[in-house]
Amino acid sequence: MNEQTMTEKPFSLITREELKSMVDAGMTDAQIAVQYGVTANEVNHKRRLMNLLQGQLSAAELAEAVHIAEAVKHLPWKGIEEVKSVVKKYSSQQKPW
Repeated sequence: MNEQTMTEKPFSLITREELKSMVDAGMTDAQIAVQYGVTANEVNHKRRLMNLLQGQLSAAELAEAVHIAEAVKHLPWKGIEEVKSVVKKYSSQQKPW
């Protein structure tokens, strides 16, 4: 076991559930990295591969979002304004329109 790590289980064997539990407990990538003797970039990469980045869409959700975005292009202006208001409501970043 690496002297810096606090666990004997190699990071490569950590399951999605174990990693999700640590993330849900508020641990940062850096904290998880120290615990397992890896870099924060390795933790971030594994979270990305396991679809554990906050707000990350699944492939199916992303495909649907792209399809909807394409459909919006063909709406009348009134429809676009309605879509815009919904996007503003749910957007985590308030952008000026």
